[in-house]
Amino acid sequence: MRKTKTAVAAASLTAAALLLTACGAGTGPGAGEDAGALEDQITAVTAEQLKGTTITMSRMFGDCEESTQGVVDPALATTECEAIQILTNKFNAENEYGITVERLGGTDWNSYYDAFNASIAGGEPANIANLHDYSMSDYAKRDQLLSFDPEALGVDMTDATEQAQKSVMWDGSTYAVPFDAHALVMHVNTDVLAKAGYIGTDGRPVLPTSPEELLQMGKDVKDKTGLMLFSSGFANDDMAWRFFYSLVRQQGSDVISADGSAEVDTEAAAKALELIDALLDAGYMHTNADYAGSIDEWKNQQSAILLNGVWAINEYAATTDFGYTVTDLPTVFDAPAAWASSHMWVMPRQKGDDPVKYRAALEFAKFLYDNTDAWSIATGHIAPRVSVVESDAYLAAPERANYTQTALTGISFVPQIENWTAIKSLIHAQLDEVWFSDKAIADALSEAQARVTQELK
Repeated sequence: MRKTKTAVAAASLTAAALLLTACGAGTGPGAGEDAGALEDQITAVTAEQLKGTTITMSRMFGDCEESTQGVVDPALATTECEAIQILTNKFNAENEYGITVERLGGTDWNSYYDAFNASIAGGEPANIANLHDYSMSDYAKRDQLLSFDPEALGVDMTDATEQAQKSVMWDGSTYAVPFDAHALVMHVNTDVLAKAGYIGTDGRPVLPTSPEELLQMGKDVKDKTGLMLFSSGFANDDMAWRFFYSLVRQQGSDVISADGSAEVDTEAAAKALELIDALLDAGYMHTNADYAGSIDEWKNQQSAILLNGVWAINEYAATTDFGYTVTDLPTVFDAPAAWASSHMWVMPRQKGDDPVKYRAALEFAKFLYDNTDAWSIATGHIAPRVSVVESDAYLAAPERANYTQTALTGISFVPQIENWTAIKSLIHAQLDEVWFSDKAIADALSEAQARVTQELK
């Protein structure tokens, strides 16, 4: 067995869960009150009414206004921040109504929700805001987001992927416009895999199709190159949790059942943890690295494969000094599945429910949806539209053709339930006990089941 380590602190509950509880109901009318009438008013807003409207935007992705000032060509973007800011510039310069979007707040994703929740609690949120799929339902349930009919506003959801269509719905209504998905993939050093005998005649990596084949691949890489198979963030990071969740989903299981009850202590979860434990015990990966450390380790060619998200693809394709490619997460159980999350655009409820402001925000959301091709090509994120994922321009971008399975069918969003962040943290804490303190898998899953059951109550 690997050496027992001191457990790292479990991921803390985010301010989102805490502040949402304190916020209570939304700033607009009660849930369902005059919803149809408000939607009709929004749809009926005229071009003349929209003329010269200014709205505010709250987003993550960092600060880059100075470096992108006056830039309106998304093809010039090299980062997420530049891509979203240039798209905003383009909308401001070109929209037919003269709508102006001003940034209200939001910096990096890890501090974004603190500021967004404070704006909700203070009754003055931005007119349009960024959210992840797993947090949207928390706000929608409290009537803090506008529901709307995308078809009536020209948002073609029939082109959205199945996963994207589901992610923007809550309790039968649409509360968001999808913007992307970002999934777990494998970033591969093909030079290492070639030495280990895992590059096929087509020049592509040969992927395992069972747990046994995955472990054999780890052995061959270690025996023939002296390197580890995987680098992954474990310490104070979510990447290993995402690997675990992917393996659970590949078995047709989840951590929350369809009826909303705890489903953590399962055979699928045990098999997923047993496989990760076997990789660790054999030295085919380790638990020492955090997010940045795992990347440095892989870039320094100490491992064959980095487990990380699609958001890093453009950077790695441009900067690695060894053979590089991307693959879908291998299907080692029953069906393709990879952990994924997404960014979406929501319209927070406002005092007074001004239909003109709502319509202006929805016009901007529609523009962003219509330009998901520019966003996904610039960032590596997966486009939420089938027509984009299958387009020549998208497939010609670095490595995109190599994870279309994930993009179209393999995405596995986490359960859309209230307080998901708290639920995930309880499960993650028990995984850390297994990985860092050698807690028995059965005991960890049993305790996770009990804690999640209590939290759901």
